[in-house]
Amino acid sequence: MKRLMLVSYWLFCIAAIFLLSSFKEEWFIDGGEIKNACIAHRAFVVDDTRDVMVPLTIILLLPWLYLLKRTRLTSLLVNTATLLLVIFALWRFWLRLAFC
Repeated sequence: MKRLMLVSYWLFCIAAIFLLSSFKEEWFIDGGEIKNACIAHRAFVVDDTRDVMVPLTIILLLPWLYLLKRTRLTSLLVNTATLLLVIFALWRFWLRLAFC
């Protein structure tokens, strides 16, 4: 039961990070003139709200950080899940547009 809760919350965090880091102009990517997120961001984004969404993402990650402290880095599931969430959040919020 505990693993099911952890996996369910992990999937919720992945979905929340994906939605919080998206910008509405990403839907304009059609493969023709707008080929990727970099071009869509440069062409359309006037007000980037991702800087407001980062604190919400950190709040979502707090239970994982608490579990890391509580298990003292001995649980492979918690260690892997937290590492993957942090890498995914970094990619979605910063790295994918930093390499444009």
